[in-house]
Amino acid sequence: MRERILLYPYNPTGRNYLKQTGTLRDIAKEGLELREGMVVDFYDQDGDGEGNRDDLLFEGTVHYDSEKKSWYAIIDPKSWRHQSDERVSGRK
Repeated sequence: MRERILLYPYNPTGRNYLKQTGTLRDIAKEGLELREGMVVDFYDQDGDGEGNRDDLLFEGTVHYDSEKKSWYAIIDPKSWRHQSDERVSGRK
């Protein structure tokens, strides 16, 4: 199973460019070769109300911006959930 890629979703309804250090590190570590229209599993570090880590999990479709010569993701708004939600539902 492929690991999730770190992405700070600074634009949850638009283009999120894959240019942050952690994002680029995870892509390289996974040996991920991005392709137009590819769906990628992402996460962002988050916590619960008690200070325990409970990452945000979401999926996005990647596209290439030929003007900026950079990949970006459009996040599926229906995919947002916390890692604890998967533990409760049995999803992984």
